[in-house]
Amino acid sequence: MSEVHGSGSALAAPRIAVFARALIARIVVAPVSTVMAAARAPGQRLAKLSKYYWRRMLRVRATPHEVALGCAVGVFVACTPFLGIQMLLAGAIALLLRVSVPAALLGTFVGNPLSWPAIWSASYLAGAWMLGHDPASAADHLAVSATVLSTQLAGPNQPSLDVAMVNLSPILQPLVLGGLLIGLLAALASYYPTRRAVRLFQRRRRAAYTGGHVR
Repeated sequence: MSEVHGSGSALAAPRIAVFARALIARIVVAPVSTVMAAARAPGQRLAKLSKYYWRRMLRVRATPHEVALGCAVGVFVACTPFLGIQMLLAGAIALLLRVSVPAALLGTFVGNPLSWPAIWSASYLAGAWMLGHDPASAADHLAVSATVLSTQLAGPNQPSLDVAMVNLSPILQPLVLGGLLIGLLAALASYYPTRRAVRLFQRRRRAAYTGGHVR
């Protein structure tokens, strides 16, 4: 019996690994690659990408409040500079608030290679203002730091990465602090329109199934 159980576990392990890779590819890799493709060819592709994620948001199976608050959570997290863990943060907060996790994950795509410069600039300036720094000098410092960082990261090696971290440290505090403020404002701005849109979409879908009419 132990040999049969061991062989069953050995057969199940590869299947679980294949399923995990397929799930990650569907949920994470495919959407991120789509966003990167849109960043290389903006305009019409970006409009199509936005419509695609919006349609997916409307079709999430949850109450309008759960979808809207989940989306707001994703938008909030997307305004923070925590790249690489934003989806994990959004999912964790959504679970904590007991709202829609898929909506939270979709909301994080508000942050993408086209919107990051605007989000980070606004976050840094807001954080500098909250810390009492002069906005004009803060804007100049951000522009210089961005230029230096892009130059150092163009050819990544250990010395250049060390210098990049030294240049990144002074702007990290206002960037995080301002990102929380910008994220909160963006989340509030996204909640009510999303809730209204989801409620209307669900009413129309129910009416289509029942043959009724939507007022």
